[in-house]
Amino acid sequence: MKQSQTFTTKDIHEWQSLGFIDQAQVQAILNHLKTTPSPTGKEARLGFNLISIAYYFGGFMILFAYTVFMGIAWDTLGEFGQIAISAVTLGLLGGIGALLKWRGYKHAGGILIFAAVGIVPLLVYSVQNAVGVNLPHEYEGFYRIVSDSWVPMEVISIAVAIATILIVRYPLITLHIAFWLWFMSMDIVDFVTGGVWDNGYEVAQVVSVLFGFAMLGLGVLLQKTLEKDYAFWFYLFGHICVLCPLSMLTIDSGGVLALIYLIVYIGFVLASILLQRKVFLVFGALGVYGYLCYLAFEVFDGGLGFVFGLATVGLIIVLSTVAFQRFLQPWLVARLHPQIAA
Repeated sequence: MKQSQTFTTKDIHEWQSLGFIDQAQVQAILNHLKTTPSPTGKEARLGFNLISIAYYFGGFMILFAYTVFMGIAWDTLGEFGQIAISAVTLGLLGGIGALLKWRGYKHAGGILIFAAVGIVPLLVYSVQNAVGVNLPHEYEGFYRIVSDSWVPMEVISIAVAIATILIVRYPLITLHIAFWLWFMSMDIVDFVTGGVWDNGYEVAQVVSVLFGFAMLGLGVLLQKTLEKDYAFWFYLFGHICVLCPLSMLTIDSGGVLALIYLIVYIGFVLASILLQRKVFLVFGALGVYGYLCYLAFEVFDGGLGFVFGLATVGLIIVLSTVAFQRFLQPWLVARLHPQIAA
């Protein structure tokens, strides 16, 4: 299934300027939209506004409290207290979230369920600790220490997150999956290689880049097969995993490898058009800017000629794009799609 898309009145007028529709069709569409009831209240689409910010802020505050910061005083609670608090909190958040979704507040409910799923590693760790599993690190080390001892906890947490998504259909939960997959990749590779993260930074960087591309591929697959946007967090984490390690492996070496880096990130910019994803454009631009900084400071040694030349190229690109949009694009539409232009 393809992703559902939304449009605004600005898009409608742009379609008219491009010759896709005429003035009468524009007016007919606008009149129809005026008579079509739009979702309001709790069913309204969650945009970037004060309500959405409050939802996410509250949800992430709960998540940080019971993941990152809970580990600080976790040992003082005792084994029974650890299991009880993590289990009760998880059940309470999940129950309230399910109730809110049932009452129609799907985003508020989804955020609470998302926070509840984030407590799963804490609960699993507490149960492991209580039954006598040998855990060489305290829970707070989960976020800063690479160790194969975390893998069972990560596998269980990912499985719970996947099951929860299948039930509640809330895409933000994929953030947990992406995050835990990222951690698990480091833990597994460190175990298989006998400590590569300590002994070989270049190998670790290669692993990070390969895993990042795997996450990007998974995101593309999800985008093309699912209607809701379950791909975004895989795209974001994939790009994060690729950007810094790839720059260290290529730009720092210079020459052909630096050129490969540029080609990869130009490819990301082109992919943003094919996939219609801004995250590819943002990271593609960051990569290209990184290469330009390499040229400015390493190749041209900070010369003013490079600065003026780069600015001129940028200006030419912008003006050429304006000319294309103003003159060439309407001509292409008329030539390739005469039925639309008519």
